[in-house]
Parts: sequence; C-alpha cells; structure tokens
Amino acid sequence: MTQAGAAAPETTGAPLVETKLIPPRARPQLVERPRLLRALDRLDGTELTLVSAPAGGGKSVLVGSWCETRPETAVAWVSLDPADNDPARLWTYVATALDRIRPGVGGRALDRLQSPGATVGAGLDELLNAMAAHREPITVVLDDLHSLSDEPALESFEYAVERLPPGARMIATTRIDPRIRLGRLRARGELAELRARDLAFTLDEARELLVVREGIALDDDDLSHLLERSEGWPAGLYLAALWLREHPDPRAGVRDFTGDHRHVADYLLGEVIDALDEATRDFLLRTSVLIRLSGALCDAVLDRTGSSAILANLARSNLFLVPLDARDEWYRYHHLFGELLRMELARARPGDVDELRRSAGDWCRRHGLIEEALEYAAAAGDEAAAAEMLLEHHAALLRSGRETTLLRWVERLGTGTLMEVPELPVAGAIAAGLLSRPASERSRLLLLADESVAERPERSSAYLESAASLARGVWIDGDVGGAVGNARRAAGFGRNGANEIATAALSALAFALFLQGELPEARKVAQEALDRPDSPERPHGLAYALSTLALLELERERPHAAEAYARRALDITATAGLSGSWTAGLAHTALGAALVSLKRFPDAERHAARGEALRRAPEPTVEEVHALVVLADARLARRRLSAAAADLERAREALEGFTDPGSLPALAARVERDLEAARESAPTLVEEPSRSELAVLRLLTTDLTQRQIGAQLYLSVNTVKTHTRGIYRKLGASSRQEAVAAAETLGLLDD
Repeated sequence: MTQAGAAAPETTGAPLVETKLIPPRARPQLVERPRLLRALDRLDGTELTLVSAPAGGGKSVLVGSWCETRPETAVAWVSLDPADNDPARLWTYVATALDRIRPGVGGRALDRLQSPGATVGAGLDELLNAMAAHREPITVVLDDLHSLSDEPALESFEYAVERLPPGARMIATTRIDPRIRLGRLRARGELAELRARDLAFTLDEARELLVVREGIALDDDDLSHLLERSEGWPAGLYLAALWLREHPDPRAGVRDFTGDHRHVADYLLGEVIDALDEATRDFLLRTSVLIRLSGALCDAVLDRTGSSAILANLARSNLFLVPLDARDEWYRYHHLFGELLRMELARARPGDVDELRRSAGDWCRRHGLIEEALEYAAAAGDEAAAAEMLLEHHAALLRSGRETTLLRWVERLGTGTLMEVPELPVAGAIAAGLLSRPASERSRLLLLADESVAERPERSSAYLESAASLARGVWIDGDVGGAVGNARRAAGFGRNGANEIATAALSALAFALFLQGELPEARKVAQEALDRPDSPERPHGLAYALSTLALLELERERPHAAEAYARRALDITATAGLSGSWTAGLAHTALGAALVSLKRFPDAERHAARGEALRRAPEPTVEEVHALVVLADARLARRRLSAAAADLERAREALEGFTDPGSLPALAARVERDLEAARESAPTLVEEPSRSELAVLRLLTTDLTQRQIGAQLYLSVNTVKTHTRGIYRKLGASSRQEAVAAAETLGLLDD
C-alpha cells in the first residue's frame, strides 16, 4: 500500500483506492433498525434494490449494517465517486471487489479491462459470465450511485442489471433516481425500492436513539414533535441528539426547531460548531474541503502534525466522521455535515478554500492519486495545474483504456487553457475517435489545436504534429484523399522516429490507400506496418494492417489468404481485449467479405453485421459506409434482398455527403447491379401473410417441430399446420426450406 491508502499502481491504469472497497463500519451509537434489515432480506428476489433518499437519509448506514449483520452473505462493496463515470474505472472496482470475496470471479474481467484499448463491454460480459459460472449467491453494493451522471457509465450499469445471472443481486444507494429505464425494470419485477419514507425514523426508533441511548429526558409528545418537524430525517435526529444531550432544557430545545431539513441543519450546525473549542472548529472547517481524510493528508494540508490523533478523537465522539478502513487511517465526513462545514468555511474564511484545495492536490499528485489531484485542482479553479497533470498522464490514460476519463477532463478545461496546451485537444480527439464520438467533436478539438499553433507557432512540436496527423488519418469523415495525405504525414513522422505512432500511422495509410484504389502501394505500406519490430506491441495497428491485407487479397481473388489474414487480425484483437473495438470491426468486415467469396454465406453475414455494428458512428464515416456495402453484399448472397437494399440505401445517403468517397461508389454500384439482377428472379408474394402466419413463419427458420412451435405460440398442432399451409400458398413454396428462402428474399423475416 502507498501512503495514500491505495494499491500499488499496475504498469497501466491508476492505483485502486482501497477504502472504496470497504463498507462503512457501524458505530456503537447507531440505532438498530431490524424492520429495514428484514425489508432488505425480503427484497432479495429482485435484480436491483434501490435505496433512494436525500442526503442524511441513512442509506449507506442501513446497507452497511445489513452487510455486517449478514456475514453469511457474500457482499462486494464499492463506494462510488464522480471519477467512476469512467466505465472502465467503475467495472474495474466492481470486478476487484467481487474477486476478493469470491476469488477467480473477477480475474478475467480485470485482465480485459486493464488491457490497452480493451472495451468495457467485453470486460463487463466477462464479469457477468464469471458470476453466472460461480453459481453461488452474490450481492454487489454500489454506494452513492448518484455520483454516476454520464450516459456511458449509466448505460453500462443498466446493461449489468438487466443481465445479472440467477443468484446475483445489486443494491444501490442514491440521493436521486438514476437516469435509466426504471419503469421497465419495475414492469419486469426486477426492481425493488426503499424510499425516504421507508428510511424515516419511527417513534420507537427515535425513542431508542434519544432517550435510551443518549439519555435525553424527552416524552413521546416531545419525540412526536421532533419527528414531525424533522420528518423522521435520520441525519437531523442524530444532529439533534448531539446538540440536545448538552442542552440545559432539552424539551424547550425541541420546541425551538424550525420546519424543513435545511433550516434544521443550519440551526444544528450553528449550535454544534459554536459549541466546539476553537482548535477543533478550525480543524473541521479547514479539512472539510477534503474528499477523504487521513492523518498524513491533513498534516500536509494544514501544515501541522498530530492530525491522526484529532481524527481518532473526532471519530470516537461520533462527530459525523465516517471511518473508511479497518485501521482507522482513512475517514470521510458525513456528506451533509461536510457540505455544511464547507458552507461555513466559505462564509467565515473564503480566502482559505482554494489554497487548501491546492495543497491537497499537490499531496495527492505526489502520492499517485492523479484523479483526486485533478478534482482538487478543478475545484480550486486552477486549470493550469489540471492541464499540466493531464498533459503528463494523457498517454498513460490512452494506453490503459481510460479514454472516457481523458475526454471528460479535456471537456472540463476551458478553451483558453486548451489553447495553451494544444496536445490536450489532440489527445481528446483521439479519445473521442476511440469512443466513436461524432466527427464534429473530433474536428472541434483538432481545430482548437490548429488555432493554438497558428496563434503561437512555438507551441508546435513533432509529437503534436504527428498525433494530429494520425487523428485526421485514422478516422475518415468523408474525404479519402485528405485522409491519405494526413496518414502519409503521420507515417512520415513514424518512419523518422515517432515509434509510438508508426504502426498505427502506416496501417491507417494502407487502408486509406485501399479506399483510394491505390492497391499496390496499399499492400506495400500494410506489409511495412507488419514488418516493424514493435508491431506485436501495437495490437490496434497490427490488426488494422492485417485486415487491410485481407481486403487486398480479395482484390487478387485469393479468398483463402484473405480469410487467414482476417482471422489472424481477430485473434490479435481477442488476445489484446479489443474484441468489441472499432479496430476489430474492420477485421470482421474483411472476414465477412472473404466468406462471401468462399460461399459460406451465413457466417459471412454474421461477421459483416458485427463489423458494421462496430464501425457505426453518430455521423457518417467512410469506414461505416464500407462496412455497410460489405454487409449488403453478404445479405444479397443469402438472398435477403430487402435487408440488402436497406443497407445500400443507408450507404447511398451517406455517400452523397462525402467530399471524396474514393472507390466506394464503384463498390456500391457493383453490389446494386447484383441486387437488381437478383430482384428479376425473385419470387413474388401471392398474398400478404397474416400476423399469426408471420409468427409461425419466423419459427419455421428454427429446428423446432410443428408441435414445439405450437407450444411456443400457445397454439394447437392443427392450427400450426393450417398456418403453415397458408404460408406455403402465399409464398408459392412447396416445402419448409423453400418457404424460409422465399421469406428471406422478400424481407418478411426482417425486423
């Protein structure tokens, strides 16, 4: 462990913060709430249990107590923070937590997630498969789910919930409902909920806290009044107990309460803070800016010694300090208490806030906690420091598959800051491309870098020019000739010493030349990429070059060689954890084209469809259109004329907007001619099948017998036979095989 309480960093990726994986420990003063513990037990049959309430609602305390009082339950705990909006970071923590309670469950997923360029989807699928294979009950707790606000992180969370294997369960605490399809989960019976009204204290619980445990002389009328004014808000009642136990007349104190939570909190803050000695009050206020606290961090930020002892004393006094580990080394303030302390600090000593954050950021940076250091720099308004850290670590973030984190921070920095450090918008453009963001987003970032260099040429460097050229040469937004020029420039830098980008630049140039119709040069450049001594360490570039060679072999009518190249490319992406990547998309497309030539049509369509899905982008790209045309050709080979026509229509619409589409119009025209010829010999529909007949028709494509089809559709065998005869007549078919073939040709099986 480092001094920061984090695991030693791997060769790639940021260190894990161990305290995120430990449930909060129950304090002796906490009131036991068996009714809520039983409720969590009763809700065990649902995939997701949502514990939703405002700050101070007792969510984390409740779930932490449930974990502690159910030692037989295997619980993987992860405390979330805003940095977990990076899906790779989020599922790395979940996989690590699972692997610690059930060794082996998270191992392969972690290998996937930590592989350079690996997709989160592949790692998440690996994790879900491992949980399913484990076959024992597992509970995953995600504390503070409201920290997830970005769509990719929420989508991955929803994806996991909907695919949890039997015996697995998720419990999430949150201040606000997550932006996922909760209604759909409710309708399926996959969602259970505990809300603020469920967590509110009852009269008996309030009596246990205030009268029995704290010894405050209150009767039931006093307690009822306090419950009414606080609406049973757990944090408010604990704050009330902290204040009333020292009040000379507790019953009169209860009557002084104002109405809502905010007023209660403000009132109690004033009473609690004002009652502290000056040294303790100063310590609380100045350390309230910290995300989490340790003795070493507090000493550094406050330029003092002895903070560990102060933290231990505060924890013992139950002053809303939550221990985060078993050694009482790391703590955090209760969320609302911390917020109120920060408000008071900003009011009383506004000049200290940013300086304290800068000191915290410097300490975190020295101890390898880069994401926390970035948060402190941003909170302090010190964009220059954040940019400096991001510049230092952007390559590591890209290599470790942390494109989401990199792009998020680039987007948070102001235009002026990015203009000062043009490497950052270029890195952001590369991250955006790897994440299949819109072309306009990449263009905006690259234009910003151009403007920066135009304004001050001394900002330019060989690295900046090579990276920018690579970003413009890899993703082709409609100008093949322009991509060739940019890829040539990037390849030139690679040949002259920019080893980091050489293989990727050469492979990008080879594919762009292929699209331009310059086949001999494309072959030469692709082979050059393969022959580089460092190409085995560059899986993206290596797989891209092999896929391009596969397409070139098809131009020479050598489909077996093409298949071998494409399968080798897919093996490389699988080994590197890139099976769901944009790069793997080209390998699938090339393999689909090869299998069409080899007349293995079902497999050809499957790979071509996978390639098109992986190459799809929010705005049309040349790569996506190429994949669409190959998919249309594969579907045409299977006589799925309607689906092939739809693919070609999408391709034509995109081609119309391209400046220089290269050889794609000729390829699309060839497939369209074949489609027209196929239509001339296509069967005609005698009569439109009914909805019931279509339901039977879809199952005729399977190996099910007519009796099994009837069972699936809740129909008698005789009804299935009647529908089948109607299908044959309307399609002009005399057998099941002929009916399925005709239906595919006519598009009746397309969604």
